[in-house]
Amino acid sequence: MTNVKIKLVLDDSRRLTGKNLLWDKPGAIIDAFVEGVDKQKVADVWQHYAKRLLSELGWDNESTCYRIFEDGISIAISAPIDALYVACEINESAWQCTCCELQELDTESSLLASITRIKLQLIDEVNPHLLQLIELAKKKNVPYLVDDDEFSLGYGASTQCWNILSLPKLDMIDWSQYKSVPIALITGTNGKSTSVRIMSRIIKESGKCCGVTSTDFIRVGDNILDYGDYSGPGGARMLLRHADTQTAILEVARGGILRRGLPIDRVDAALITNIAEDHLGQYGINTVEALAQTKAVVAKALNDGTLVLNADDAYLVALAPSLSVNIIWFSLDEYNPMLCQQRENGGEVCFVREQYLVYANYTGADINESMIIKINDIPMTLNGAARHNISNALGAIGLAKCLNINNQAITLALRHFSSDIDDNPGRGNQFDIGGAKVIMDFAHNVHSMDAMALTTVNMPANRKFLLLSQAGDRSDVEIINITRSALKMKPDMLVIAELADYLRGRILGEVPNLIAKTAIEYGMSAENIEFVESPFHGSKKIIERLTSSDLALLMVLSERDEVVELLQTFVNQ
Repeated sequence: MTNVKIKLVLDDSRRLTGKNLLWDKPGAIIDAFVEGVDKQKVADVWQHYAKRLLSELGWDNESTCYRIFEDGISIAISAPIDALYVACEINESAWQCTCCELQELDTESSLLASITRIKLQLIDEVNPHLLQLIELAKKKNVPYLVDDDEFSLGYGASTQCWNILSLPKLDMIDWSQYKSVPIALITGTNGKSTSVRIMSRIIKESGKCCGVTSTDFIRVGDNILDYGDYSGPGGARMLLRHADTQTAILEVARGGILRRGLPIDRVDAALITNIAEDHLGQYGINTVEALAQTKAVVAKALNDGTLVLNADDAYLVALAPSLSVNIIWFSLDEYNPMLCQQRENGGEVCFVREQYLVYANYTGADINESMIIKINDIPMTLNGAARHNISNALGAIGLAKCLNINNQAITLALRHFSSDIDDNPGRGNQFDIGGAKVIMDFAHNVHSMDAMALTTVNMPANRKFLLLSQAGDRSDVEIINITRSALKMKPDMLVIAELADYLRGRILGEVPNLIAKTAIEYGMSAENIEFVESPFHGSKKIIERLTSSDLALLMVLSERDEVVELLQTFVNQ
């Protein structure tokens, strides 16, 4: 065997703290690119060294697993939660030995050196008392959270935290005082943040203080604790340890699931909004089908809970038979096949009937249907033009019923929740400027762009303006497809903005010229296409041209705060 054609590249090594795509155990995982050698052989050699290292540490009860994907493998070992950094060292050492053997290099000396080093590291990392606490918490069914610095029991007002180095004695704990709170997970390609915010409003109307994590911020009640991406386990811990949290809605993104696993092991309900191509090629997820399986990891946290699924999504319909959980289906079509099947078998569904959003529970001979609200009474649907927000509302209804929230609270929340910068910043925000309608969004994939284009094509207008831009890390094909999607709006004028801070290896003008070329091929005249230096300048150029009955769709991927301030200035004139 020669080493010329073999390519073994370590892409990422990390801890898995929660239930994940490969299995339900904590441990360590490696993603690697493999070329020139059979991937199964690579996995077999790696398992040999991983098991040998585990045995040397006395971890004979720990396991190994792997996932082979198109251009590589993901390989993982399980490990005690108190020694995950050591687990990463074991996995990386096993991978190094694998590379050496497959390239016919010495492995034994490297392996022996790794064993000595890892044993010393293990002495510093293990915390047997922590493991005892966790085991007892599980036995008593008491919720707990653990990270590098703290261990806590209970959620919300009952939470008590200890430093990881100053843990309480087992016989000093009053286990009865620690309680849980209702918790739901929300994931999907698009609509996650909107659904989180709708649920927050529903729970508020029900009289409870809702805590939410999202890719934009972490919030308890009306108080934003911090801005940023809190869709991972760190955000969940911060929220569930907050004394004011009475119900928790956690946005769970693809990246968080793949990097660390689920933020917590047990929840009451989960919602998957939809599945579409986005961020493929990361962590060994190269197909939409694999992405769907990744999103479906939320079902592992349900135990006796319920999963709310979009019956209009073909990927979720195909995935459903593999999920051993109770499902509530929702659809824009009352006679969607999955809803019809649910009615026959008994179960819960949400759908649209004669402009009403309906929740129904079919149990045996009993039929319990509730007309929740009219579509035109939900501001974010734009009188039905924003069909994606009708779907988001249906999913939220299903999730709310999982949490036993009454219909009145759901109706009030949907009636008052708006697509504005206060309720849903960055998602279809509407502004009225001198009788012209302006919608600002930051759709960044074909699925979300389709939603906005189909919304605006259904809205009457004298003239239609479109602002577009794209970051340079998108492929040419992605930029072309997103542009084609946006042009379904049928704009009279296209303004293309440069994103100078997001060139990602491209040269100035490269992305705007590709967008313009695509638009011309789509049928737009070059005379109706203009270039600007930034989204702010593009927004200003469009706004200054608007007259009554015009419509503008501003796809703002950067300078959002500046554009919002600009829009508010014109609204107040």
